Formats: sequence, C-alpha cells, structure tokens
Amino acid sequence: MRKPRSSRTKGYIIVTPAKNEEKNLPLLAKSVINQSIKPKLWLIVDDNSTDRTGEIAEELSREFDWIEVLHLRDEVTGYDLKYRYSDVVRRGFKRALEIALERSLVFGYIGVLDADFILERRFFEELIDAFHKNNRLGIASGGGYYIRNGRLVWEGTDPKRPKGSPRLFRRECFREVGGYREGPSPDTVSHYLARFLGWETGQIVDAIAVQLRETEGRFGFLRGYEMLGWSNYKLGAAFTSILARAAFLMLDNPVKTYGLIAGYLKAFKAREMRIENGDLREMIRRDLSFRSNVEKLKRIKAAARTVPVKESGVRG
Repeated sequence: MRKPRSSRTKGYIIVTPAKNEEKNLPLLAKSVINQSIKPKLWLIVDDNSTDRTGEIAEELSREFDWIEVLHLRDEVTGYDLKYRYSDVVRRGFKRALEIALERSLVFGYIGVLDADFILERRFFEELIDAFHKNNRLGIASGGGYYIRNGRLVWEGTDPKRPKGSPRLFRRECFREVGGYREGPSPDTVSHYLARFLGWETGQIVDAIAVQLRETEGRFGFLRGYEMLGWSNYKLGAAFTSILARAAFLMLDNPVKTYGLIAGYLKAFKAREMRIENGDLREMIRRDLSFRSNVEKLKRIKAAARTVPVKESGVRG
C-alpha cells in the first residue's frame, strides 16, 4: 500500500476533556510538558468546572504557546455518561482543528487524553513509532496501568483493542471513520469502524499511561458498568456474551456484574436502536461472542507475561 501522508511527520495534537480536575490536571500537565516529542497543540476543554480546573488550564496556556483552553459554559446539570463525554470531546476536536488550520500546523495524528493520567516521558514517541512501522495502524493507545499497594500494575485488557484514552488516531483513519463519534462508547464505535474499513487497531502495551482512578470508576462502578451494558446492547452484543462476561466480573466485583446486566436489560426494555449497518453489527456481534472473548483472554494472558514495569520512566 502507498505510504500515508501522516507517516511523513511525528506531529500530533491532543484534546483533554476536564471537569473538576484541579488535583489531576497539574500532574498530567507535567507529564505532557516533559514528553520527548511534545504535541503541536494541546487543547484542554474545561467542561463547566466549579473548581480551579479552568484557572490551572489558563496558567498553562500563558506559559506554553502550544497549550490552548476551551471553556464550556452551557449550564449542564449533572453528567450524562451516555452523551456528554462524546459531545465535549467532539467540540474540543472541532476547536483544535480550527486552531491547527489557523496556525498551519503540520500533524499526522490526533488524539484524546483524559485528565486523570500520568504518562511516561516517551509515551507519544512510542505510539508514533508504532504508526511509522505499520502503515495500516489506524488507532493506537498506550497500555493502562494503576498504582496498587505501591506497585505499578497493568490493567489487563485486550492488546488488540485500544483504550479510549490516551489514544491517537492516524489522521487518515480519523477522517475515514467520520471523526470522533457522537453518542455512547465513542471509542468503541470508532475502533470497530476502523476495523470494518480495513485499518488495524491496538495497544502499545509498553507505552505506560498510569490512570489515577479506575476505568468506569469516576461515577461509581454501578453507574459506570450500567453504561457499559447499555452500550453493549446498542453495539449488538448477544445476551449470552454479556452473561459470560458478568460471570468473569463476579470474581472481581459483584457490583460490576449487576451494573453490566442491568444496563443491558434497561436498553433492551427501552428498545434502544442498535447500529444500523448490518455488516458492521454482525462483525461486532462476532467480536463480542463467547468464543471471541475466550481468545481475548488468551491474548491478555500472553501480553501479561511481557508487560514492562518502568517506574523511572513514569516518574519522567
């Protein structure tokens, strides 16, 4: 295949949605500022924060000309997990692309970076190197890690499935999947769309991103896993595959199990509309099947044997 134009540059831009992240944002900022390859543009989207998040972002913007801030003040009450996140990120991407055009920035990659992460110094360099080595790689994330009892622990997710954050899209892939998707589980939908269109996706497991709170943990595991079950129904997952995953989750946390099943059944009862493209829906259904989930577990176990622990790199 012809080499994508994105592979001619290591330039990238990132968008960070941030709501009441005054504790985490300074830690994230330090790790972004210390990156071996700095972004051409980092846009922080202050989503109606009621703490010092907006002030901290403005201070960063005054100090670094490649950091910009978008303040959202649309009087949102509560936080709709199903739609708000994708709306905030989409608005961030729209503004980031406008700024990139105004400044004639050269970039080949665009990505999402949530505010509750700390990145090792070569994080984005490692992701971009992976893109340059594989012209078919369309979406890549780093590996997700937590600090538990003073130890760095890999979260153990399918290495063929990129995390929602921190992730980069190849510019051509981003355009082909229609940009950042609106609605629930936008990262999951874009992953499947990219695969459907012939792109490869995955995690660069040894690019370390330390998450300061567990995935689905910000609003409590019950609410987070209810949304996961709801979105799995929308994506076309069979109920048998949900039950299999729920059985696995029971060993970890029964609340997660209940939330997953309850969210799926709520969507079923409400007759939520599923993905319309029949071929895409069938591809997703196969990927969420019991057999496919067994294969994912095998990949996770294989990756776990090679996961690095580079605490010095995380400290930057």
